[in-house]
Amino acid sequence: MAAKTKIMLPQLPANLEEAYLEDLLEDEDHELVNNIMNGVHFEHGVLDKCIMSKVLLRGCSFAHTTFDRMDLTDTVLENCDLSNSVLPKGIIHRVHFKDCKLTGVNLSKANLGFVTFENCLMNLSDLVEASLKQVRFTGCSMQNVNFYGCKFKDVELQECDLNEADFNDTSLKGMDISTCTYERVDIPIQALPGCTVSPQQAIGFAKLLGLKVKE
Repeated sequence: MAAKTKIMLPQLPANLEEAYLEDLLEDEDHELVNNIMNGVHFEHGVLDKCIMSKVLLRGCSFAHTTFDRMDLTDTVLENCDLSNSVLPKGIIHRVHFKDCKLTGVNLSKANLGFVTFENCLMNLSDLVEASLKQVRFTGCSMQNVNFYGCKFKDVELQECDLNEADFNDTSLKGMDISTCTYERVDIPIQALPGCTVSPQQAIGFAKLLGLKVKE
C-alpha cells in the first residue's frame, strides 16, 4: 500500500552531544536537549516531568519505568526497550520508534502527532483514549493492542499483526487495514464505514452482519 499520510520526521541536528544516565537523573527537570544516549539502562524506576527534545536513543532500556508528564519531541529511538513502561497523557511529537520493544507499554490518553512505529513489538500495549494524528505503524506486531476510545486522524496501519486488537468505540473512517493480518479482531460494525479492507477481510465482516457469502 502506498503511503498516503505525510509524516513530519524528527528534526535532529548534525552534531549531538553524548549524554549519560547521570545527566538525565541529576537534572531537576529530567531534561535532555540535543543529545545522543547509547546503551543506557534505567528500569523499574520513576521519572517525573521527563523532557527530551532533539535526542537520539540507541539500545537504551526504560522497561517497567513510569514517566509522569513525558514530553518527547524530535526524538529517534532505535532498538530501545520500553516494555511495560507507563506514559499516561504523554506528549509525543515528531518521534520515530524503530525496532523497539514496546510490549505492554501504557500510552493511555497520550497525544501522538507525526509519529512512526517501524518494526516494533507492541503486543498488549494500551492506547485507551489516546489521540493519534498523522501516525504510521509499519510491520509492527500489535497483538492484543487496546485502541478503545481512540481518536484517529490520518493514521496508517501497514502490514501489522492485529490479532485480538480492540477497536471498540473507535472510528476507522479513512483508514486502510487491507495489508494487516489477524485471526480475530474486535472491530464493531459501526466503526467500519469508510475503512478500506481486503476482499478476504470484507467476507469476514459480512458474516458478522449475518450475510451468507458464497465463496
